[in-house]
Amino acid sequence: MSKVFLSYSHIDEEFVMGLPGRLKLNGVECFFDSESIAGGDNWVLELEKRLDECDFFVPILTPAYVHSDWCQKERTAFMASLHSGKSKKIIPLLLKDCGDLLPPFLKNIQHIDISAEVEFEKNYPKICRQLGGVYVEVEETIDRTKLPPLCPLPVKHRMPHRSLGEHFAGRVKDLWMIDEGLGRCNTAVVQGVGLVVGMGGLGKTQLAVEYVHRFGCYFPGGVFWVEAEMGRMTMTAQVAEAAGIKLDRSMDEKSQLAMLWQGLSKERTLIVLDNFPEGEEIQAWLPPEKSIYTLVTSRRKDFFNYFCHDLNKLDYGEALTLLNSGGRTFEMEEARPLIDALEGLPLALELVKHFLNLRPEMSIKELLGEMTALGQMGALEIFTEKYADQLPTGHSKQVAATFRMGWDLASDFEKQVLRAISLLAPAPVPRRVLRKILPATSESKLRDPLDEALSRLHAKLSLLELDGETDPRMHRLISAFMRSLMVENDPLQKNVITAIRDEMARVTDVKDTQSFRQLEKVLPHADYLLASEGIEPEQAIDIANYTGWHHDNLGRYRLGERYCRKALEIAEKNYKPGDPVIATQQSNLAIELRYLDELPEAHELSRMALKVTKKSFEPGHPTIAIRQSNLALVLQDLGKLEEARDLLREALNSDQKSYAPGHPTIAKRQSNLALVLKDIGEFEEARDLLQAALDAVKKSFSPGHPEIAKTQSNLAIVLRYLGELPEARDLLRAALEADQKSFGPGHPKIATRQSNLAMVLKDLGEPEEAKELLTLAYHSLLENLGPDNPKTKIAKGNLESVSG
Repeated sequence: MSKVFLSYSHIDEEFVMGLPGRLKLNGVECFFDSESIAGGDNWVLELEKRLDECDFFVPILTPAYVHSDWCQKERTAFMASLHSGKSKKIIPLLLKDCGDLLPPFLKNIQHIDISAEVEFEKNYPKICRQLGGVYVEVEETIDRTKLPPLCPLPVKHRMPHRSLGEHFAGRVKDLWMIDEGLGRCNTAVVQGVGLVVGMGGLGKTQLAVEYVHRFGCYFPGGVFWVEAEMGRMTMTAQVAEAAGIKLDRSMDEKSQLAMLWQGLSKERTLIVLDNFPEGEEIQAWLPPEKSIYTLVTSRRKDFFNYFCHDLNKLDYGEALTLLNSGGRTFEMEEARPLIDALEGLPLALELVKHFLNLRPEMSIKELLGEMTALGQMGALEIFTEKYADQLPTGHSKQVAATFRMGWDLASDFEKQVLRAISLLAPAPVPRRVLRKILPATSESKLRDPLDEALSRLHAKLSLLELDGETDPRMHRLISAFMRSLMVENDPLQKNVITAIRDEMARVTDVKDTQSFRQLEKVLPHADYLLASEGIEPEQAIDIANYTGWHHDNLGRYRLGERYCRKALEIAEKNYKPGDPVIATQQSNLAIELRYLDELPEAHELSRMALKVTKKSFEPGHPTIAIRQSNLALVLQDLGKLEEARDLLREALNSDQKSYAPGHPTIAKRQSNLALVLKDIGEFEEARDLLQAALDAVKKSFSPGHPEIAKTQSNLAIVLRYLGELPEARDLLRAALEADQKSFGPGHPKIATRQSNLAMVLKDLGEPEEAKELLTLAYHSLLENLGPDNPKTKIAKGNLESVSG
């Protein structure tokens, strides 16, 4: 967000008071003395500070301004601040004709005419844009009784939900009130009973969705949707990735969040915290920067000091509009008893609307009779008792009956789909995961049973919502109702857990580079299952490990450590000391700690894991070789090179007996041993091992695969020491190009390749490109791994050597 210093005479205060608020809505922050300096502040020091911080100096030109001694001091102080080195601009606004009174330096600067209201409105877009704001064309007169139009999202955004477009009805007033609330105090909390979230729209979540799609263009810094239930660290990682902000992944959660807020503070930005969890302190989630706005949805009502919009039931008119948005039209007299029975709750009204459209012969009176009969069912009694705090008092059975009616209209396969989705998190479920849970065949290749079921459950029964990729999501109350119909130990739950575990297991397939992005959508479901009671320890350990490795693949080492530590905790809780399962988790956690340069703990865990593994398996077993290799890598980082070399030779010999020649596992051991030999100075053997490893991985993987790039880079490092610089350069260029296609911008692997290539270019006498690459690499590693990580220190030393 750009910063503006407004300089004006207090005689013209009436006009000036309205300008900062309007500019703020367009992404421009104004300093003006009457409100910007707190009581007790030193005025002179504060003015100097604000002038030094500002991007624009905007004098409001009038004769009173020209004659004001204080305004002259502000102009002089601003001119002095120009020597600070920061780029600043002056944009005069002519409020009243000044004749020849203007000082010389203002006469030569083109001013913008705001002397009449018509001139001000005409020139406001120009003013806004010149001050770095974003002006979006709107109708001259805003009709707040109508929906604002949809607008394009800013370039930087994370928005998994679609707008309902013209079908959004009944919450128009609430939308405008939220916008006003955000404009006043930066944080708005939409709250109400949980049921007010409607799958057809109109609840807390859908209200936030519509706000983003209709007001998102006013946030040029970006709009970022967060499922708050997944935790603050996940929010930090998701928003940083969507915003293109590089974080120091080795820092603690609080420090990473502070870095994120700093990165987002440059322009007006919106964060949406959907379904803010119970028991969390909201202040710890909120940004301190005024340019970052936060919209929160929650069932809680214990938020203070913020604008809180208590979302109520729909009134009769809004409820009737919703009922009539389908194929049938009802009069208020006929619809009133149904609206009363459902307490104007959007979710229930949306469901009965679809039910009535599917049963055109049924009247509302007949529908009410059927709802009463369904309300006596035992399953609904249990459900309404369990979720009494989320259902309307006195009408819980009628609302629950609307869920039952949708269920009764579903086919057997559609019911299976509903039950499967209900066992997962209230987040979009990728269709490929559902196909693993519910494999279905069709006689026609043109008809897919799952696609047809999802389409009907969404469009006809309104029991599901589809996101922007047409993946289904179920409302948490409907999900709870579906689970209430399931029997204990339902075999479908095992299918769900197995499908999520198998999906997350894609991280173990080094050929599956698509998993880097596709598994992002599976993370909420992995988290949900890890917190559930029906998961076996072995499955929980697998899912926790796979989740940690996925974060590791994307450079989120601190999150990777968290999940691998969770896997170890589960293992220690469910297995006896000395069990190989515990040893595996110790070794996995040690790998993550090594990435974070937490070597003492990594060393201890690796040694314990190897000790247990040797007791559990026969000599020469591949698992022992894995533990030896992992320990050797930690020893290498600790500088214990001879011990690392001996372990790796032993591991390589073992693997050569266990696997066929050219196997990728052998190639990995060869590569690891070669790098230790390089550190010892045995370059020729290191080169030969790496050449053999590169030949093997090229046969095992497709061109451009990360394993090939890694081996190319390792070989190039050794070739540099041997003076074979052109070949080293070509290998590193190929490796860098491949990694840039495989990983997101700023990934530590890319920075490592850049740093290695730069040193070869330096040796070849190409210092300019070397310096450019090292600058990029150093800043990337600094932000991702922190200043104390060995890779960061090496990059810094290399940059200094090139610059010096």
